Amino acid sequence: MANAVKNKRQVFKLKPNETIDYKQVDILLSFLTEHGKIKSRRTTNLTLKQQRQLSRAVKRARFLDLLPFVTCVEN
Repeated sequence: MANAVKNKRQVFKLKPNETIDYKQVDILLSFLTEHGKIKSRRTTNLTLKQQRQLSRAVKRARFLDLLPFVTCVEN
């Protein structure tokens, strides 16, 4: 295991009492991967409550066409 590489976590600055809203598209984009998937709690360091708010907000924003469902990445 000498060659094991640890993934670097991105620390997102959200206060514990701060809510995530579907209208804050710039914040939501920082929690999505390049393919449009929601990043996991492990990589975003969010609480369980914030992660649920995030997934709800992303799904609402996708439904209202504020965010794309899938982004196509060309090689």
